[in-house]
Amino acid sequence: MMVIAIGLSCYNLALYHLINHAFYKGLLFLGAGSIIHATNDNQDFRKYGGFISFLPLTYSVMLIASCSLIAIPFLSGYFSKDFILESLLGEIKRSSNNLLLINNNYIIFYISCIGAIFTTLYSIKVLYFTFLSNPNGPKYNYNINIQESNIFITLPLIILSIFSIYFGYISQEIYLNIGLNNLQDNSIFIYPNNESKLYVEYNANINNKLLPLLLTIVNIFISLFFFEKLKKILIMVKLTNIGYNLYCFFNRRLFIDYIYNKFIILYFILYTGG
Repeated sequence: MMVIAIGLSCYNLALYHLINHAFYKGLLFLGAGSIIHATNDNQDFRKYGGFISFLPLTYSVMLIASCSLIAIPFLSGYFSKDFILESLLGEIKRSSNNLLLINNNYIIFYISCIGAIFTTLYSIKVLYFTFLSNPNGPKYNYNINIQESNIFITLPLIILSIFSIYFGYISQEIYLNIGLNNLQDNSIFIYPNNESKLYVEYNANINNKLLPLLLTIVNIFISLFFFEKLKKILIMVKLTNIGYNLYCFFNRRLFIDYIYNKFIILYFILYTGG
């Protein structure tokens, strides 16, 4: 999303999202560390499950971080992420005869919305398999080991969760205010033809503005429905030849690492002596 904002030359919006992103993404990483610490350094979340009863504080902060990441309304991620997507709907351009024209980027907007769906998928997957699903780990861990971390771990989680909720709203006027130009007057210059705030605020179609939110909500319910009701069907599909090959293809990250190590690294080693 930050790269999209930079591509639109909306550098204030990119910086705004970067700072919002730092809070809830940092909260997710620290929350993951808290879980790993509570499970004796087990990092395989396929052996998690049912942690909501044992780690309620960690679950609460990771829920806040995940909701902010997928842009649930009125959390920090919502204010910047949705604004970036809405900025793709149109940019105000000034023509040679001084008329305002609207340059729409609907194709990029819809592609970006589809990309945002995957954020919802992996966020719900982490929450479900770690906290909400049936326990899959060793019984010994559940009986003795799993408990909330000490104050030195939980206090940063609480602080970051507060920022993940409120920072986007509090700082919105600093980065996106129409007319004040707080940052532009001092450090960030936005070329007038690349300014899209006016169009986003007053002229963007309401259906397009609601589309990312609707896709997020629908995707959440579909994901939970598949996890809860159609697990056997998913397993059966995975065991077919096509399903297994698709699973391997995505599980191995589209074979990007394999291609990089097998061909690019090997080429540099053989032909450059590196």
